[in-house]
Amino acid sequence: MAGKRHDDGRVCLCDRPDGTCAGLAVRRLSRDRVRDLAEEIWTASSGLLPTVRPDGDPRTSRAGASAQTAYLRRREHERATWRPGWAWRWWAVAGAALVVGLLIGLTVGAWLGWPMAVVAAVLAWSRLRFRPSPGVSIWKRQARMQRRTAAVLRPLGEEGYLVLHDITLPGWLDSLDHLVVGPTGVWVVESWRHPGLRPRAVPPATVRGLRGQAEAVAEVLAGWARVPVRTLLCVHSRWSIPPRPSTAMRVALPSQLPDAVRNGPTSQPTDLEEATSRLLGVLRPAA
Repeated sequence: MAGKRHDDGRVCLCDRPDGTCAGLAVRRLSRDRVRDLAEEIWTASSGLLPTVRPDGDPRTSRAGASAQTAYLRRREHERATWRPGWAWRWWAVAGAALVVGLLIGLTVGAWLGWPMAVVAAVLAWSRLRFRPSPGVSIWKRQARMQRRTAAVLRPLGEEGYLVLHDITLPGWLDSLDHLVVGPTGVWVVESWRHPGLRPRAVPPATVRGLRGQAEAVAEVLAGWARVPVRTLLCVHSRWSIPPRPSTAMRVALPSQLPDAVRNGPTSQPTDLEEATSRLLGVLRPAA
């Protein structure tokens, strides 16, 4: 392969502008070195310390673990902000009970005033008690949805498929919801639903994000195993409108998910073994 000589005499063995050469160079690095470089780039660009990534077997990761961790962390932050005002909230509850109890007790009688005072206190507290914001609660719903998807994929694991949940690639800050490796290749599966009951199309950002995840997995496997890497969006809502066929992304309801993974052309067993070994060596639990 012809190289490109720089002004300082160094020779670059590849000058392709599509980023392939950079990917080849990264694949020659050890896993730990790739992670260290990613953390250095993140720190230099953002000024923030990177999140500590656990180092372990990706098969031990639990579905929705990182989303649940994000929910608990954000909920505790909001609770810490809410906690300083507990005194005036208790006074508000006591005041509501006192006012309602006195008014009804004086007009109707004490036999009704006391019960209504208790009811007023309960209603006031239900309005003033701590509740996570919708932006925080969405993480809890995301974790619950990913656990439902994992339950649907469990039969594939019993059939010999490699089924991983909530895992991350070297240098990635985000996690992959689900990854399935089997006779039909590698499937990058994402759980998704939209709030509300009105029909709504899958957002283009979701499609692009899932494509990017599949491309990253394919980059990890390049040069190691020749297996197809496909995308599959598990939609937890019958009101969702699938994307246009031009997006080349399959969409399935949870009940359709196992059959969607089983169907398709099969790959060579040797390639599947190499792909499985490569992914187990590179992927790590996200939480």
